[in-house]
Amino acid sequence: MPGRKKAAGARPLNHADVMKAAVEPDAEMQRRSQLLWEDRSRGSRGPRAAYTPDEVVQASIEIADDEGQLGAVTMQALSAKLGLTTMAVYRYFPNKEALYDAIIDAGMGLPPSPRAAGSWRAEVVAWARAKREMMCARPWLAELPFVAAPHGPNWLSWLEALAAPLHRAGFRGETLGQMLSIVDQFARGASDTSISLARAKARGVSEQQWAAAVGADLGRALSDPRFPTFASILTAPQTSAPRTLAESFEFGLERVLDGIEAYSAED
Repeated sequence: MPGRKKAAGARPLNHADVMKAAVEPDAEMQRRSQLLWEDRSRGSRGPRAAYTPDEVVQASIEIADDEGQLGAVTMQALSAKLGLTTMAVYRYFPNKEALYDAIIDAGMGLPPSPRAAGSWRAEVVAWARAKREMMCARPWLAELPFVAAPHGPNWLSWLEALAAPLHRAGFRGETLGQMLSIVDQFARGASDTSISLARAKARGVSEQQWAAAVGADLGRALSDPRFPTFASILTAPQTSAPRTLAESFEFGLERVLDGIEAYSAED
């Protein structure tokens, strides 16, 4: 809770704590996540429902895609799209949080299939590109923060698809988990600008308008003495063709993988 002080003597969360939680899950979170992992294609007990839970999730995704934001998915909007009463929607999901859990996981889809006889590095590059494309295609996926929310099979499939080539590169145990985190965090963080552009375009903002707004904010550094180093980036002479957002992503990804490869050679 905001403003809540850290307990005296409390130690920082570490890798072992996360692994312990994986094998000894919190009972409340376990109940909530069950809705993500059980077979939702079957209807609930009682009279046959008009829709399956998966169909309700797909209708929700269509609303988010059409409106460009997850916030557009309300029980009222969903009931109108399905031709149901608002209360009838709760037959499929007990609350909006549970519905959002399912929307996020389904919206992610599945990761790309691994390349046949490909190198671990090429497979990681393909994974990172696919992660970026997925998030840019559905920028509303980035709206929910990682806050004590259960995660479903698609989310775990993306992690497995990244862990497998890193495992082939020789990483094991905690180090494997850390390398996985480095690549995943880069893919998400380096996509922030592209996601911002995709969200703006979904709301009818042109690329030129978006660039003008971002550029105006960055340009404040030129006349503000608090940001001399960043201003030097803006005023540096252009020595090569400017990179597109996709090219900048590729450049950064290669540097990350260079570091991972160098660490692997030293280990």
